[in-house]
Amino acid sequence: MLNLKKILYGIFVFSIFSILFAFYLQYVLGHAPCKLCIYQRIPYYLIIGIGIIYLLLKKYLRFSIVLITILLVSELLVSGYHTLDTFGFIEYTGCESASLPSDISKLKEALLADSLVVTCSNANIKYFGLPLSLYNTLFSLFFLLIIISYASKKKR
Repeated sequence: MLNLKKILYGIFVFSIFSILFAFYLQYVLGHAPCKLCIYQRIPYYLIIGIGIIYLLLKKYLRFSIVLITILLVSELLVSGYHTLDTFGFIEYTGCESASLPSDISKLKEALLADSLVVTCSNANIKYFGLPLSLYNTLFSLFFLLIIISYASKKKR
């Protein structure tokens, strides 16, 4: 049976997995994230923080779920916006395309300084034909539906 603790733990574990996977893609496989990819990580960081605080204190479960719900809504909005940009329905002007230096030494300096800008459409890796931003959108929606379902059952 589903309860608030299991919901919180599930979202907490998924958030840790998501951040670790993002770090793996970025630092091990070398896929540079765009600005929207970085913005999508912020709710996960905060959810992990809330989860750690709850694990330490074992208090404020309902308050933690309310905060996590707000963060999931924000994650849904950012990842949904990112997905729309990836599929070309809208254009996010905050991601500028990188201009590659013509000189090899300047290119090496830019790569080492991590100063090349990655566009949203180039950064969004696809698994099974779907961009990662869409997976974030679907998982955020999934967890929100679980919370809503739990809340509606408790009301009855």
